[in-house]
Amino acid sequence: MPVRPLLVAIAIVAISFPSLPAQPPPLPAPIPSDPAAADGGPEVLARGPLHEAFAATAEQPTPAEIAPKEPPRAIDELPPDQKPEGNNVQWIPGYWEWDAERTDFVWISGFWRAPPPNHAWVPGSWHAAAGGFQRTSGFWKLQQANQPAAQEVEYLPAPPANIDTGPVTPAPNASSIYVSGSWVWRGRYVWRPGFWAPYQPNWVWVPAHYRWTPIGYVFTEGYWDYPLANRGLLFTPVYFGNRTFAAGYVYTPNYVVAEPVLMGAMFVRRGYGGYYFGDYYGAPYAQAYVPWCAPGLRGAVTIVPARGWRYDPLWSYYSVAYRGSPQWNASVTALYVGRYQGTIAVPPRTLVLQNQVILRTANVRPGFNVAASFTLANNAVMVNNVNVSQHVMVAPLSVAARLQPAVRFHPIAVSVRQAEMQHAMRMREAAVVRHRVEAEALRGRGPGAIHEPVRLKVEVPHAAVHAAAVEERHRPPVAPVHPMVERRIAPKNAPRPKGPHKKD
Repeated sequence: MPVRPLLVAIAIVAISFPSLPAQPPPLPAPIPSDPAAADGGPEVLARGPLHEAFAATAEQPTPAEIAPKEPPRAIDELPPDQKPEGNNVQWIPGYWEWDAERTDFVWISGFWRAPPPNHAWVPGSWHAAAGGFQRTSGFWKLQQANQPAAQEVEYLPAPPANIDTGPVTPAPNASSIYVSGSWVWRGRYVWRPGFWAPYQPNWVWVPAHYRWTPIGYVFTEGYWDYPLANRGLLFTPVYFGNRTFAAGYVYTPNYVVAEPVLMGAMFVRRGYGGYYFGDYYGAPYAQAYVPWCAPGLRGAVTIVPARGWRYDPLWSYYSVAYRGSPQWNASVTALYVGRYQGTIAVPPRTLVLQNQVILRTANVRPGFNVAASFTLANNAVMVNNVNVSQHVMVAPLSVAARLQPAVRFHPIAVSVRQAEMQHAMRMREAAVVRHRVEAEALRGRGPGAIHEPVRLKVEVPHAAVHAAAVEERHRPPVAPVHPMVERRIAPKNAPRPKGPHKKD
């Protein structure tokens, strides 16, 4: 089920976004930690990366940034005692992510995920690199029936820069989605142009994309995934100011990203293939973060065209899913523009700050139990009969059912939680094996110094293989068929595809 509309209406004004540079742009200056978490936390964050297994962009990634210090040992997680319904819903473990603003690591909490049909998660890991440590991201791998645990993954030379500039023809009808073009390997790189495809209710088409690794780039062909509300239950990042964890320390996430307002504060970080949520508004972030709904801001804002950045797979789906509700598009646009211009408050950055803002907005006394008071009225989040939707980025698991009524939750036994924890540990072990295999293949080569494909055996945990199987009633639609023959273009100094291009 698509996310619920954001009910905000303000005047629309003009702002501009810079074009995509050749390298990922610099981040703003470091920010201090929340004083409320000085005791070591964990500090619940209301901004940061979405877990890479929850959603990833289709833009072409660059090598991951270098962290100047080694990440701590991965935290053991015991999943919470509530789980979304679904036989294939699994716990995807969390990981450390370098936060350049904080100049420290934050923990991206594990979460419940209904995997894309017929796909298994191949987790990423950290490794030593020149100047520090670097993270290799995970990816969703097509999982054929009865495949062994160790499966071949193809690593390709670096693809050329994406040259997709958007549709070259108008949409055939109002229910068409645009599928972006991509480079594909056919003994060399050839360009496969973008095209229009039929919209499929409750199915998001994730277009073909690449993920960077030290040995080469992993290509993932396009596949169907669920709308965000049906992908599972996403938990918030947390920050540990003091990481002297006692022996046997186990963390259980308890705060979720509030899905009703996620659409009003979601960004693409340029060059890293990931979505971020929360306060990435304002001039310091304009070079590095682009609103996910940037295509829909045309006419409301001035956008400088940039290769590969006008398209977003989630926007391609939601803008068509809500085609019968023009107010949805207008409210998303108005919210972003208002936050950029300062007429609407930006989201708070931590749970502590969020509760402080809600107390003031709802005019309630300090000590009031904000978390227990969330209610829904006309798709708005209410506290003390006051609409606080604009300020709620995270919420406790205990009220998740109220904020996401389309998702059914059920309690699970301790034994089930422990089994999921063991599965997550095996998944982390598989990530270590993957790193070892990639490092061995890299021996004697420079990072990314391959000119022909390299095939390596990568382990996929049995539980992930099992979860990839899909029941007949949940089988996805047939993949959209490209209407054109692939256009063969030399990989070096490739010109743009000939023909007219849509311009802003």
